Amino acid sequence: MKASAIANSNIAFVKYWGKLNPNLFIPTRSNLSMTVDALNTHTTVEFSKGYDKDIVYIDGKLQEGESLSKVVRFLDVIRKYAKNNLKAKVFSINNFPKGAGLASSASGFAALTVAACAALGLELDDKQLSILSRQGSGSSCRSIKGGFVKWVAGKTSEESYAYQLYDENYWDIRDIVAIVRTEEKKVSSRAGMETSVKTCPLYNDFVKVADLNVREIEKSFMEKDFEKLGRIIELESFLLHAVMMTTKPPLVYWSPDTIRIIHEVQSWRDEGVKTYQTIDAGSNVHVITLPEDAAEVEKRLKKIQGVINIIHNRPGGDAKPINKHLF
Repeated sequence: MKASAIANSNIAFVKYWGKLNPNLFIPTRSNLSMTVDALNTHTTVEFSKGYDKDIVYIDGKLQEGESLSKVVRFLDVIRKYAKNNLKAKVFSINNFPKGAGLASSASGFAALTVAACAALGLELDDKQLSILSRQGSGSSCRSIKGGFVKWVAGKTSEESYAYQLYDENYWDIRDIVAIVRTEEKKVSSRAGMETSVKTCPLYNDFVKVADLNVREIEKSFMEKDFEKLGRIIELESFLLHAVMMTTKPPLVYWSPDTIRIIHEVQSWRDEGVKTYQTIDAGSNVHVITLPEDAAEVEKRLKKIQGVINIIHNRPGGDAKPINKHLF
């Protein structure tokens, strides 16, 4: 009862930040993302009578404490769904820094969902996989599908799932990630959003504007209007970080290098280079651009003080089982 899967991370264009139902990971606002091709997680899961407890390795390190508890809790959800009580060994490898604001939990739990379901012989459709994956990490439900994906908030577990608006071949948008920090952030996204919901005075307005921004981005997709898309992407990023910074205590994920890149992107746009930035819960900046400007963006990012690496993403594909096992 062993299976492996690979899943890609995603970058949120309309942000997910906060749960309506913390136990079921139902979000307060609908959101929208692009699955990316260069940030992924490869996971192998084996269920066996030979294990008396769940064993989890991430990037070669045996997990303990809260990081182990998150995975075990999700395995319990899958076991209940499959009506199977066998313990599991999980081995997972990311090809990018974990916990650095690059949605490693999205690709991680999407890969875990697909691998665990395959190992247990569950044959689920995309909606079922999305609903299940959501209960491990909210944003992972978007990584089940490739391309451009919408997560409907909903009110119940069955209503809250992600589905593909367009596949990865629909529009060749590039996401050039400027890495300025690789260490794990001090406050996790899960803990941060819980605090924001409870304490941020701007939070209700943040929720109210989501549906409008989703509709505007959907319209920009239909029209392939990159300027309209970029404006909403940047607005959503600033809304998210305004909420974070007005949380009590404030969540300031940006570094001086982050701010430097924000200013540079705005100045490049004035020069005619089509670029917009978005940032999740971290310091690293996603610069959204088109193929004709991608090489120029990379060249300019490499010259900025504090940028230690650049990752060039195209729209990525679905999470899927693979035959290569990690143990």
